[in-house]
Amino acid sequence: MKTIYLRDENYNLKSFQYEKLEDLKSEFESRKISIGNGSTIGDGSMIGNGSTIGNHSTIGNGSTIGNRSTIGIHSTIGNGSTIGDGSMIGNGST
Repeated sequence: MKTIYLRDENYNLKSFQYEKLEDLKSEFESRKISIGNGSTIGDGSMIGNGSTIGNHSTIGNGSTIGNRSTIGIHSTIGNGSTIGDGSMIGNGST
């Protein structure tokens, strides 16, 4: 079981337990978060509202992806990394 942190309507962080990312589909949709096919999100990570994670990308354990950020396809964000609000990470980046 993994934990992911998402912001609620009052911009407070809320934790969610999941086994597969598909389990949180409605939570992602309500926050306009798009997670690409084959992507993985590490335990304890936070994904900001309006963000996009490209296909086959990996977000490391305990990482933070800011609001309205884009992570390109086949990209890897290391454990404990912070990507700021509005950032764009190119395809294949590590």
